[in-house]
Amino acid sequence: MSKIRNAAKFCAVLVLGRETKPRRILRGLASGYKIRVSPVENLSYLVGTAEPQLQRTIRRYVGAGDTVYDIGANIGYVTLSLAKRVGSDGYVASFEPVPQNLEVLRENVRNNRLSNIHVFDFAASEREGQAIIRFAENLSTASLVWHRENKSSTEVPIKTIAVDDLVETGALPGRPKFVKIDVEGAEGLTLLGMRRTLAAAKPVVFIECSEIGRETTWQLLRQLGYRCQSAISGRDVDSFDEYRHSDFLWLPAERTMAVGRAG
Repeated sequence: MSKIRNAAKFCAVLVLGRETKPRRILRGLASGYKIRVSPVENLSYLVGTAEPQLQRTIRRYVGAGDTVYDIGANIGYVTLSLAKRVGSDGYVASFEPVPQNLEVLRENVRNNRLSNIHVFDFAASEREGQAIIRFAENLSTASLVWHRENKSSTEVPIKTIAVDDLVETGALPGRPKFVKIDVEGAEGLTLLGMRRTLAAAKPVVFIECSEIGRETTWQLLRQLGYRCQSAISGRDVDSFDEYRHSDFLWLPAERTMAVGRAG
């Protein structure tokens, strides 16, 4: 199967070219929008196969007019997907602190003339301040907590903010229906900085869990009455031992009951 996929990618690159430039997304949630990529590196964005479990989750839990947060937006593929789903009456808060990613993210928003996306050039963390974010070979793995022992990693000074502070000052709508968190090991810090918002709004939370952040995220979300599921299989995750590096869906108790009744 991998040989077939590689052959298909080779053919697609021959047709589309290798250049990094704004390109039309052909399939998936963000189809019709443009995103600045090279087919060599991000063909899955263009053909709609990137992060299938996240796309399924967005289709199920995000609707027109919703307020949603994309925390760790990278260049904006998920942000664009959310923007199309919530429509012109919705609101997408997109958080990305890495300058190189931020530039492309903002370009993608401009190229699609989307007024329902609001970009925040911060890392969502436990408090407002300054920090160092590090990456090794790939900007998509830029992290506040990883790569500290890697002497070849690149260090970039960035700003941090607590989501609760933005909500309480009115800079950010505080009733999100859905929150996606992919922050390369710093998910515990992100959740600590938005605990009050989670407690008040009880959004569905999609999170990429790392070994570093798993204990904080597990304890905090369980204390707030959330229930955990595997985002891949949909199976309930009741044991902390099963909560290891993967994608997980956290559902508030009232949403869990509603889904159960609907089924």
